Amino acid sequence: MMRKILAPVAVCVFSLFTASSVLAEMVNINKADVAALDSLDGIGEKKAEAIVAYRTEHGEFKTLDDLKEVPGIGDKMFEKIKDDISLSEGITTLAEKTSKEDKAKKLEEKTENKTDDKVGDKAEAGKKTDKVSDQSAPKADKS
Repeated sequence: MMRKILAPVAVCVFSLFTASSVLAEMVNINKADVAALDSLDGIGEKKAEAIVAYRTEHGEFKTLDDLKEVPGIGDKMFEKIKDDISLSEGITTLAEKTSKEDKAKKLEEKTENKTDDKVGDKAEAGKKTDKVSDQSAPKADKS
């Protein structure tokens, strides 16, 4: 009974960690297009366009702090997104993020299905064990 409760809980906890890691996908500010930059928390289309325009005019960002030179990106906004941006790693297009989210969902579904199967298999095994013990119980009474 306890395993029937714990299995779905474990799947939910795993899903939360998987989903948050996918949603917080790193964005490469030196290569990202407007759509990928727009996916950052607090960065809308206008700020994303400003980042691309600044990068086009001044070249690649040398440090993450250089992003503050972009009009509309101040200390507060930078603090909000600094953990989700990189100079060389991460997504460059929104299609990459969507693809990774789809893969994570499929992995999550597979994990849920395997957990459900294991719970079902254990329940069936328990029923078989009960049948075996029920069959052997009358023999024990006859002795």
